[in-house]
Amino acid sequence: MAKGNDGNYLQHSVEVALAIHLAAQHTARRLHIALTHGMAPFEPCGEVPDGQAKRLLHNALCAAQHAPIDAESSIVKAYREVNASLCHYPNTGELLRGVIGTNQLSGGITECDQQKHQELQDAWSGSRVIPVRSSWRAGVIPGGILMPSNPLDAPWLFSMDPMTYREDGFTDDNNLYRADLGRLAPALTSFVTSGKPGVAALFVYAVKPELRPLFWAFVDDLAKQTGTTLAPCWLTHLGGNRNLGGLLCSGFALPSDWLPDGLTAGR
Repeated sequence: MAKGNDGNYLQHSVEVALAIHLAAQHTARRLHIALTHGMAPFEPCGEVPDGQAKRLLHNALCAAQHAPIDAESSIVKAYREVNASLCHYPNTGELLRGVIGTNQLSGGITECDQQKHQELQDAWSGSRVIPVRSSWRAGVIPGGILMPSNPLDAPWLFSMDPMTYREDGFTDDNNLYRADLGRLAPALTSFVTSGKPGVAALFVYAVKPELRPLFWAFVDDLAKQTGTTLAPCWLTHLGGNRNLGGLLCSGFALPSDWLPDGLTAGR
């Protein structure tokens, strides 16, 4: 279920901004996507506990209900395009469809839930975006649905939003583990060696202060192993915790004014 807090805003405002900039690198405005946590095309947001930051998300959704104004943000335009609200909140695929166009998108989506996967299949029927019912970890093995097409003929966006980061242990669930480094590095390297510009975006939520350096160390190692450049950003969550975004750029430099409103650059 979509949370209805600023974690949604962090992920989706960044993804939409990146998608627009990346698609502009292609003469036909095409984009190849790999989305690891599909969710249903639209879901109602859950109740947000007191103290969680939600102003940025709610303001953007409110602005999207009004007529366009000059210099409004790309996420507001995207929300308006898909008629987003707290009761009808879009996943990443729908937002990218709204700003890029169905026919301009190719790639894969993984989703474990049977009902959500069926809704994704219906939503993308007849397109070049293929939803598969599986864990993202199955999608990044050689030949998996989240791996780049051969040859890759468009800029790419690989995006994942696990619940949070864990340094120790491992299970095939909705968290990101240190043990996933050995899966992600080869998969992202396949995108990098395609020669097409792209970004791998990793979002984790409610990260405690003592765990933040461990997540950034994980992302640093991933950048080193894949030959990408890291652009970090974050938002406040609750009780000193933060929602974090690590963006690994390949053959692509983020514009100086790319950062969505309200986000903080850095660690």
